[in-house]
Amino acid sequence: MWNLRLSMILYGAIQMAEGIVMWVMPDRIYGYIGFEDFPTQMPVATNFVSYILAITGAALIAGGFLFILGSFNPVKNINAIRFAILWTALALAGQIYSIMKEYVTFGAIWWNLLVTALFLIGFLLFFPWPWRRESYK
Repeated sequence: MWNLRLSMILYGAIQMAEGIVMWVMPDRIYGYIGFEDFPTQMPVATNFVSYILAITGAALIAGGFLFILGSFNPVKNINAIRFAILWTALALAGQIYSIMKEYVTFGAIWWNLLVTALFLIGFLLFFPWPWRRESYK
């Protein structure tokens, strides 16, 4: 059970850190994900990108907080674990879709893609499936 708790806490902390950076420094995140320059030529576009990154950052902070809360007792908070699996699966699907549509390059987001895939695999492996729940009591 400690492996599920640790992975939930780590992933929650990573999500919260990314959310805070998106919220506080949207121009840094914009460059981090592989785009050349923050769109400063058009103030409306700059404000819109900053707004979208702030909203995304708030969602990452909330999700990370839920993951950390769910890690305290994963068997009782099984829906938090299920949400973490859904969250990582959708994040991974979104990252792969963005690469396929050439919004970003693999070289720009490979690390984030790898971390998301590893946590998804870990959550699925450590999940207290019904046939394993007896060992968690």
